[in-house]
Amino acid sequence: MTEYPNVSFEISQEKDEKVCIQRPEGLPLKISGKVNITKYVDSVYKLRLKDIQASRNLLQNEWDKVNTEVMKRLQEIMDIEWPNKNITGFMTLNKICPRDLKDWFFFVEVFANSEVQKGICLHEITHFLFFEKWKQVFKNFNEKEFDKPGLAWSLSEILVEPINEDHILKRLVPTTAKAYERYYKIKIKEGNESIMDHFRRIYADYNSNFAELLKVSYDEIKRLKAINVPGI
Repeated sequence: MTEYPNVSFEISQEKDEKVCIQRPEGLPLKISGKVNITKYVDSVYKLRLKDIQASRNLLQNEWDKVNTEVMKRLQEIMDIEWPNKNITGFMTLNKICPRDLKDWFFFVEVFANSEVQKGICLHEITHFLFFEKWKQVFKNFNEKEFDKPGLAWSLSEILVEPINEDHILKRLVPTTAKAYERYYKIKIKEGNESIMDHFRRIYADYNSNFAELLKVSYDEIKRLKAINVPGI
């Protein structure tokens, strides 16, 4: 029987505080500066720890129901087996939910409803397998490209949406986490279509061969970068 990664959800005020300090734009308005953010995080954990624990417990229960099928389908789409490595999701007060490709953990917004949380989870988990496939396809890969502002990072943030809109994944996780707003707003002049629609079309043409999809998409995003399409 195939073994798939498990996802365990954890509460860490220390990690939450760190990501809130790093990405203050995801916090309520007017909360800025390390001292103020530390006070904010501490106060919420003191006042609402039971709510945070309840959110974590509900998400764990809901995700466990779909984990195996989600992992199986992502593996089928990208045509690569999962490494023997589990994943951790940390609850955060932040609306911005970054991921760590080295240690395979990500953040999920604690006070979002469970369906939105599941969408965040699927989005971030997809990145982990996406870059495993990338390493397989591009033998001379540069890991620096996997984080902002690398083109591999940009491409992963664009393609994760059509991947997550796969008909089987949509049945398991109906709410799809959205990509960065600029990918929907910025138009590519030569085709008068948004960056997202442009790559969604490429995805539709090549998704039956994920390795080829990555090659074609990577060539295209490099071309768009060379002609100075903004937002890439």
